[in-house]
Amino acid sequence: MEVEILSEIREAEKKADEIIEMAQREKESIVQEAIRNSSKSVAEKEEEAKKLQEKKLAEFREKSKLIREEKLAEGKAIAKQLKAKAEKNIPKAVDFVIKKFEEMM
Repeated sequence: MEVEILSEIREAEKKADEIIEMAQREKESIVQEAIRNSSKSVAEKEEEAKKLQEKKLAEFREKSKLIREEKLAEGKAIAKQLKAKAEKNIPKAVDFVIKKFEEMM
């Protein structure tokens, strides 16, 4: 009878050890899966951030290009006005120079 009880105890301990070992393997499997998933999630978030950064940079470049073109157009308009004003004053300037030259002689 005692042998039978000891045998049952050993069998129960053996089953308990097997259950603990199985639980340990399952725990490791869950941890490894969590690590893979978190690594994948981090990589996806990094890719999203990179795409967002590229989008923002493209938007900034486009805006900069538009501002540059606007400033160039303004500069050309001002230059055109100055040229027209200068051309308008050419006859007066020629008359002035001739008058001063004649006064010197």
